[in-house]
Amino acid sequence: MWSALRSRGFLWLWMGQMFSQLGNAIFLIMGLWEIQLHSPFLLSLAGLGMSIPSMLAMAGGVFVDRYHPGKLMLGTDALRGIAVLVGLGVIWVEPQWRIWVIIMVLTINALGGALFGPAEMVVLPRLVSGQELGSANGLNAVTNQLSMAVGSAIGGAAIALIGMKVIFAFDMVSFWVSATAILLMLPHMRVAPSATLPPEHSSPGLGFWPSLRDGWAGLQSMPWFMALLLPVVLTNFAFNGAFTMFPYWMHHVLHAGPLTYGVVDAAWSAGLVLGSLVTGLVRPRSLRVTVGYLGIAMGGSILGFVFAHQDLVAGSMLFAAGIANGMINALFITFMQRIIPQHLMGRVMGIIITLFGLATPLGALAAGATLHLLPLSWMWLLSAGAEIPLAYVIFTKVPDDPGSPSGIKPASV
Repeated sequence: MWSALRSRGFLWLWMGQMFSQLGNAIFLIMGLWEIQLHSPFLLSLAGLGMSIPSMLAMAGGVFVDRYHPGKLMLGTDALRGIAVLVGLGVIWVEPQWRIWVIIMVLTINALGGALFGPAEMVVLPRLVSGQELGSANGLNAVTNQLSMAVGSAIGGAAIALIGMKVIFAFDMVSFWVSATAILLMLPHMRVAPSATLPPEHSSPGLGFWPSLRDGWAGLQSMPWFMALLLPVVLTNFAFNGAFTMFPYWMHHVLHAGPLTYGVVDAAWSAGLVLGSLVTGLVRPRSLRVTVGYLGIAMGGSILGFVFAHQDLVAGSMLFAAGIANGMINALFITFMQRIIPQHLMGRVMGIIITLFGLATPLGALAAGATLHLLPLSWMWLLSAGAEIPLAYVIFTKVPDDPGSPSGIKPASV
């Protein structure tokens, strides 16, 4: 799993992202806890602000294919650091605006992620060899999730121990450390394979909509993916709505303080870490069967969380759900990177991120709008139940061999 670290460029990216994700996690825990103390509706608004930008990943994917993905990553992190600096200045002068500033910073961070995510997907195959791509994805997932777990665990305590302004400053510095690491990564990127493609594939002058149509055509060549779309959107709608109200759930259902909230949230991230590690160590015989059963296990764990009345049990259930989700994510990302042609990678991955996140803003909004109309558990129950139709489609539509007639068609270059 550690073989990808032999690539100097990937090593710089990996170290920068580890620090950046730590800053993000601490800021997120602090921000959401502060918001829910003021109003659950504002918590829903923050969730909406963080999820709407994911729908822009489709446009981000087009930019990634047309321009240098490494430089886009550099600019994105530098600008996000500036946004946090501006927010810090505002709360220093006008502390009463802190909730709105937190929501603004969370939204801008998500906007940057809509461009950074597709760009990172494209950059990885240009930093490591094909044999080390699985290792790079596994390490990326593990370190990002480990940073999130550590950040979540200490985020609650950080609110009381170091204060909001120091957390703002740390998040700002973490973005600029990541930008510096990306700058050091750039010389180690290999020339994109698209440089040898015909002009209609490689020219930056290709129009936005023709570029987007190329990416959509790539997706349509995978009928099993199109069948997955509806159940994945339903799952994301419910899961994002549930997690939007997660701080409120911890405070009002489990009667937890910020420290316990951070620790239970860290259990989810720790599960993601373990799931990614396990995926890097095992080679499942059947992607279809493995992911299908993992989805069912995740749904059962979420159901267990809903009926948990103790912090330890709730954390254990989220830990188990995180393991399943971490394995699913690692398997899916590597699978898609191997079968999508390089010249379409940014566009296709951008469209995938957009489509999979299509319902997440609605989930965040619905969670806040129905807070006093429906039981607080309804989103959690829906996210657990949505795994059943998702597993059915995986078992019946997804091929074991992506090269089969029901999988992706070979790219014509």
